[in-house]
Amino acid sequence: MAAAVVAVPSPAIAANNSGINAGLRDFDAVTTANERNVWKHLALIQDRYVIYNDKGIIEGPGRIQDKWPFLPALFHQDLDGASVDFSGPGFRWIYTFTKGPFVITFEDSGIVAGPILQVQDYDGISSYNPGQGVPVTYFAVRGSQFVTFTNLAGPAVNTPLSNIPGLPEQFTHDLDDVSVELERGTLKYSFYRDNQRLIVQNGRVLELADLAQKWPFLVNFRLP
Repeated sequence: MAAAVVAVPSPAIAANNSGINAGLRDFDAVTTANERNVWKHLALIQDRYVIYNDKGIIEGPGRIQDKWPFLPALFHQDLDGASVDFSGPGFRWIYTFTKGPFVITFEDSGIVAGPILQVQDYDGISSYNPGQGVPVTYFAVRGSQFVTFTNLAGPAVNTPLSNIPGLPEQFTHDLDDVSVELERGTLKYSFYRDNQRLIVQNGRVLELADLAQKWPFLVNFRLP
């Protein structure tokens, strides 16, 4: 996950990279978790999921319904946002999925809360654990704005994404999803838009990657 500071490619370079992704689906939702200093990602497209790291696939691809059969049918496909944080001992993953105006949290063993009707539906959502005894913090985006909160269902977005230091203009609106993690005491943001992922921390762009080049092992997962 960590990377050297890089310059944002020019529009011409971005256009050339987009050709690599021709015919590939964007993620419906994608999120990141730092599990014992190992970065893992969960991505969802239509009714499928995959768990992976930068080296390759860890689990899947598989059907959302098969992995979490207790989820209401609403959350079996075409999700809007997803996040992962940790619950209890042993780094148990606790998931948050959003679909339209509804949100649900669950572990692999069953539902924790929801579905809950949100104040506003989000384009993307993320969550992170600030520390022991501190509530999980959520970060959600819609259009060109974001909001942070600690209690679901969550408020309406109220702050421009452009307020985040170092964020290039093309990632200040119409995002596919976001992922936020606390690393070495500061927030690291990952923004997904079309076929690119941008990582920003402390006002610096750490990485701007083409998804097909970054994770070529996901090409089959992203095929229509």
